[in-house]
Amino acid sequence: MKFKKLCSMFLLSALVLTGCNKSQDTSTGVKGESSTNTSQEQEVKQQDIKVVAATVSGTQVLDKLDANVVGVPTTKLELPQQYKGLPEVGQSMSPDLEIVASLEPDLFVMDNMFKENVEESMKDYDINTFFLDTSTYSAYVEDIKELGEELNKQEQAQKLVDELKEVENSVNELKKDKDVSVAIIFGGGENFMLATETSYLGDLVKTVGATNITSSLNTDVESPYIQFSLEQILNENPDYILRFAHGNIEETKKAFDDAFDKNPAYKELDAVKNNKVFDLDPSIFNVSANLQVKDAITKLGEILYGN
Repeated sequence: MKFKKLCSMFLLSALVLTGCNKSQDTSTGVKGESSTNTSQEQEVKQQDIKVVAATVSGTQVLDKLDANVVGVPTTKLELPQQYKGLPEVGQSMSPDLEIVASLEPDLFVMDNMFKENVEESMKDYDINTFFLDTSTYSAYVEDIKELGEELNKQEQAQKLVDELKEVENSVNELKKDKDVSVAIIFGGGENFMLATETSYLGDLVKTVGATNITSSLNTDVESPYIQFSLEQILNENPDYILRFAHGNIEETKKAFDDAFDKNPAYKELDAVKNNKVFDLDPSIFNVSANLQVKDAITKLGEILYGN
């Protein structure tokens, strides 16, 4: 009898222990499955962040970030292939906010330079908006990283920023110990101004390590473009003159040429004597940042530091 009781006790203990082990295994399995589901849900959530872009420059960045874009700006410029055929929301400077809202985006991307155009109208719409700063190259790079944060695309954003930094580094290697001064003459028609370091072009020149002559001028104006006198340029006598035609390109280029040809004072400049006057290609350079900045930085390196 005692033996039978003892066997019964061992059998009962074995069953209890087996039951506990199975319970623990099941619990562990559920935790693992729950963790996998959470990870999958987060991935789906990231992919489902819907974006509407009202800026061409913005669509270029969003393409590199592999964002889920559901609306694009109305433009004659080339958009990334994967966004062709998507609903159009109007021009960058004045998007149709009713169309934007109808697409129910989680994020609306606009160019910061047009912020004032829509601020009043935006009050009527509950749209989460990111204003991409394209006023300078430096601001553009910082906003690429911030946009990556907004879309949970930090890795893609950092990869894009690294690509831009590689271009910078290649120009710095070309520069070596060369120190050059530059005047950037910006014009539309016959109205010429100097681009300062706070302009997109001026910031590019600063990025590649050249000295903008406006930093030496006695002025407290922080505008991207300032009026100048020929005497000021003669006094600074820059090593290079970069001319950028805005608006009617051909008309402005002719005005540049006429001014330099007709005024003998220009011929006293070292940049003119040494054939260091360059017209910047408008298909590469612009007044605001976009991903063509890679070509722009490379071209500046060739102009200023090439053989």
